[in-house]
Amino acid sequence: MKKIALIADVHGNYTALQAVLADASRRKVDDYLVLGDIVNRGPAPEKCLHALQAKHPAAWVIGNHEQVYQSLLQQKFQNFADNEKAILAIITSEFDRRYLTHNEFSWLANLPLCQEVTIEKLKLRIFHATPTSCRGHLTVPTAPQANFDELLAASTAQVAIYGHTHQVLLRQTSDGRLIINPGSIGLAVSKQQSLAAAQAKYAILTIADRQLLDCQFLSVPYDVDSEIKLAEKRRVPFARLYTFLLQTGTFTYTETNVHKENAAHNYRQTAQQLIAQNNW
Repeated sequence: MKKIALIADVHGNYTALQAVLADASRRKVDDYLVLGDIVNRGPAPEKCLHALQAKHPAAWVIGNHEQVYQSLLQQKFQNFADNEKAILAIITSEFDRRYLTHNEFSWLANLPLCQEVTIEKLKLRIFHATPTSCRGHLTVPTAPQANFDELLAASTAQVAIYGHTHQVLLRQTSDGRLIINPGSIGLAVSKQQSLAAAQAKYAILTIADRQLLDCQFLSVPYDVDSEIKLAEKRRVPFARLYTFLLQTGTFTYTETNVHKENAAHNYRQTAQQLIAQNNW
């Protein structure tokens, strides 16, 4: 029998990750699966990376924020001046790059999109959003059943595990296979504030002899004030949006909010300069 922790969407929030790893240790977890978006938006990308690398996870896939690193390294950002979210991605990635070495930045940028692993003879399929893309809205909790059926359509895996939506999910495909999202450790969101504010979400699977014996969804409180102080100390960009999300569980990185921050801090010009310099 093995207990497997599902780690998703840390987003540089090391305070939340520390709380989760301590909780997982107390629960005697045997291994970890990392579902992407470990970096970006929070103040401590390198601390999150190092803490998870030390666990030697059984699988680790790329998230859409690590894929931004890939796009930067491959010089794919062109004609982005009117794209508010692209400007956000460049600015926050440059912040991360100050704390990550080139090799670490590149390693994260080249993680696999999808992995399949067998644990205790149970086959699991792991990805960030879908097996073919680490971005998009196809797997939000209220998406059509057909979208979830597609996640395992080309696989013999019995369980699909993903992140990206920052919302806990447990449902089935039409043929009875399981789909699990543990929620977000670093940026948990919900329209119900009491279900996300100041909470780090993760899950533990208990597997034995081809069977999933238990799927435990966990919500771990952590010191949000300490995390906000670290964000202030490191002068994380878009700090107002980061802080409000942690405190309330409300998704803040909307097009409107990002536009206001870009204009207030002249991020558009800064992003253009960063792309021109190409020092990734």
